[in-house]
Amino acid sequence: MVMSYEHGWIFPEDALPCVWMSAGLIAYRLCDREFDCDGCPLDLALRGVSPTTQSDNRTAVPAHHAAEFPEDRVYSTGHLWLQECPDNGTNFRVGLDGFASDLVGACLAVRCGRIPRRLSQGRLVFELAIPEGTVPMGAPFDCEVVRWNQGLSENPQRVNTDPYGEGWIAQIVPTDGGASDGFLSAEEVRKQAGMDLRGFRRRAALYLLTDTAEVGACLPDGGEVLTDLRLMLGGARYLQLLRELAH
Repeated sequence: MVMSYEHGWIFPEDALPCVWMSAGLIAYRLCDREFDCDGCPLDLALRGVSPTTQSDNRTAVPAHHAAEFPEDRVYSTGHLWLQECPDNGTNFRVGLDGFASDLVGACLAVRCGRIPRRLSQGRLVFELAIPEGTVPMGAPFDCEVVRWNQGLSENPQRVNTDPYGEGWIAQIVPTDGGASDGFLSAEEVRKQAGMDLRGFRRRAALYLLTDTAEVGACLPDGGEVLTDLRLMLGGARYLQLLRELAH
């Protein structure tokens, strides 16, 4: 039998070490779920989420709006949603989807820049200010920004509390015939969000693995379990992961 070695343990080559074991946060754990972490009791415990209620815990991995993707709009791969304005079918409202909203956490401010202005795809359409820094979001297609949600100037937290309603951010008009291709349905974005969440956890675990000498073992060691990825990773690294996910 071919064996492999990790953190002082020897186990079969085809065994899958848990991502939290690879990160050095637990002494020994093999994955029996093929890295499907969503319902894993250990993963939920490390994130501070009850296995039965999966209650809201904004400082860890999202559990509040994360599974909500309304069917009446489309989604970008960078976790923006787009919906035709009811009073003008050529205009689109744009906001941050619930999955990204929960990962971003407390929104301190939303900055949308000059109105109106024309943008090419990928250019900054708005940015979110959070305690760790700013998360820039690019235009989903060539467009003109014609309006932004003035209510966010006084209540930016609406991005968190009502991402699909009062938390909408900007109103844009496609230019050069854009806005039709490359967007996901609610069903498609649910699947992508699941993959993105697993990727986010793995990236976080790899970051922590490089710092095991500083972090040390957090479970089991008789002390308090760390469940806040912001604290474990540090603000700069958490912000980098956010920017890779939401853009």
